[in-house]
Amino acid sequence: MSICLKKTLKLFFVMLLFSCKGEPAKKEESNDSIDARKAVVKTPADQTVENCYDYLTELVRSSNFPFSEWKIDKKKVNLLIDDDNEEVISCQLIIDTEGSGTIGWIEYRKKDGRLMNTSANLEQPAELKYDTKWKDLFDSCASRY
Repeated sequence: MSICLKKTLKLFFVMLLFSCKGEPAKKEESNDSIDARKAVVKTPADQTVENCYDYLTELVRSSNFPFSEWKIDKKKVNLLIDDDNEEVISCQLIIDTEGSGTIGWIEYRKKDGRLMNTSANLEQPAELKYDTKWKDLFDSCASRY
């Protein structure tokens, strides 16, 4: 193969790689905190439904759960709902990471609004304090569904 043909093929290959790369994705500004006015999702049937769990996530983030022990920003913590029944919502506190991202467990007791840290002792969970505005928003949202 001639040198000119080899250079042309290399150039063609490089151009092919760059053309497949596509446009860089536009990075949206992300505010990890849920704005009470924006906690709305569109359903496929074009119905607007509030995501009540977003309010619960903010309630937990505002709490005195020991996030600092994990050396993470509490805004990075999300909830994985394990159980949601008439009395209690049980959740895992998770972060996006390689491997296990669970940092703890909580229970939200619907009747009295108590938030409990069940991570260390399920039989005697510790009560957490939180910003009550998120309780009001969550309870209001949940009462509609």
